[in-house]
Amino acid sequence: MSDKKPHITTDEAAACLTLLESAAGPMTAAEIAARLNLAGCRESQRRHVRALVKHLRDTDVWIAATLSDGYFLTKDPDVWAKHNVDKQIGAKKVISQAYRREKCCLRDRLGQGLLFNPNPRVCV
Repeated sequence: MSDKKPHITTDEAAACLTLLESAAGPMTAAEIAARLNLAGCRESQRRHVRALVKHLRDTDVWIAATLSDGYFLTKDPDVWAKHNVDKQIGAKKVISQAYRREKCCLRDRLGQGLLFNPNPRVCV
């Protein structure tokens, strides 16, 4: 498995945008990858599509998404605002979970957090 980030080309981004513009409804990452003939396993294709969508969003293309339906273009400011608020709420949940876990973890004598208890006891 490679940890390399997908290399996004302008042609791929343009093809993805054209595909989403011509779509009748939302498209899943698997559908987009199949239509763009992206190489790799399913997970690599999904990551590549996510990178394409991120690139397009960074260039001010309003691409919203739902977990069940997939990606779609929107011109409705309310839909775009709701999508962004939902992403912010999700990020805040992840940060709060990480904070709670970090706060509860065991520490060694230097203050480093430990994954496992160094002195496990057997309960009898």
